[in-house]
Amino acid sequence: MKVLTFARFLKERFGFPVKKLPVHLFLGCPHRKDRLGGGGCYYCSNSSFSQLTDYRNLSVGEQIKRGIDSYRRKGFKGGFIAYFQTYTNTYCDIEEIRGIIEQALAFEDVVGISVSTRPDCLPDDMLDFFNEVGTKRMFWLEIGLQSAHNRTLELINRGHNFSCFEDAILRAGRRENLFLCTHLILGLPGEGREDMAESIRAVKRLGSDGIKLHHLQIIRGTEFEEWYKRGQISVLSWQEYLELLLYLAPIIGENTIVHRWLADARGELLLAPKWDISKQEFLRCLYGRLESI
Repeated sequence: MKVLTFARFLKERFGFPVKKLPVHLFLGCPHRKDRLGGGGCYYCSNSSFSQLTDYRNLSVGEQIKRGIDSYRRKGFKGGFIAYFQTYTNTYCDIEEIRGIIEQALAFEDVVGISVSTRPDCLPDDMLDFFNEVGTKRMFWLEIGLQSAHNRTLELINRGHNFSCFEDAILRAGRRENLFLCTHLILGLPGEGREDMAESIRAVKRLGSDGIKLHHLQIIRGTEFEEWYKRGQISVLSWQEYLELLLYLAPIIGENTIVHRWLADARGELLLAPKWDISKQEFLRCLYGRLESI
């Protein structure tokens, strides 16, 4: 089986390699008590963003320039997608997001924009603006869902239900210049492989162009840390996660763009699982096994 990775999709579309440049806005999240944190999803740790202190005093343009210069020094000659990654990147008014995106568009080397957000933070005027930007550069809207099952969304204190996501992605899908990607966490408590398969089927049915998969990680300072210590949550070994992905890959299919297969470890903040295999080694195993499907 030949899956359509995000890197391959970009190379085929542009004719040259494209890298994502993370850009940090520190806008906070509407599901927390305030922009400083408190509350929120049980798997999410505000302290994981505290490592980004160096970026707080940099404008969007300065962050992008720093990222481009770093890649150029290493000899990379391709293009870039400005990736607004951390927190909820539409937790602001339309004029603020307009100014933010315009800073990114000022760079000729930025061939695309990617904005990560929540389904309950996507007003129509913002979608209209994103669609307008999509006439000039490739525009990806990444929407966090994590699971299509309401019982799971309630359990993890996600703060919205599946209908909220359905409404957001259908409204976004009516804008013809937007590419849509959905985030899902695999291995959430109470879910078996068929539950995860149904989440994938659901987002595909609603028109998601891409999917970004994360394996459940237990991050220090989260509600899930306490659950894990009490034995209320189990995590997957890398062998178990590999077999899960091999089961789900045919459901994902060869036309859905896979932005990511697994979450990245977060250093000392990561409590579990701690695998004895690198991300690169894991992906080599995965792609090798996929060839036989």
